[in-house]
Amino acid sequence: LEDKDKGIVERESKWTGQIKGFNLFPSGTAKGHGNSVIFKNGISISNWQGIFTTEKRLEISFIGKDVSKDGKFYVLRTFFTDDRELDWINGLVCLLDGKHDPQSNSFVCSGYRLM
Repeated sequence: LEDKDKGIVERESKWTGQIKGFNLFPSGTAKGHGNSVIFKNGISISNWQGIFTTEKRLEISFIGKDVSKDGKFYVLRTFFTDDRELDWINGLVCLLDGKHDPQSNSFVCSGYRLM
């Protein structure tokens, strides 16, 4: 959806990402979807949700918000699961920062535990 008068574009997207775990945080595959609002100044604000499936096939839900401009982005993400093995992750808040790699047309980021 595009509002030319306001210079705003709205976009719905789906994505899949490979997650490389660190310490207790597991590795696996995340599949998400969400909506973005892209402003005429190039800033994009997005809302995401999805499922992260660990290498052990355990499922973790996530929700998050990101802001991006000029190929760089910052994400605030929270995780939830019913799995007892990963119950420590419930309510975990992470901040991710990253950038778009135009050569591979992929997004690469690092995450940091806030809580």
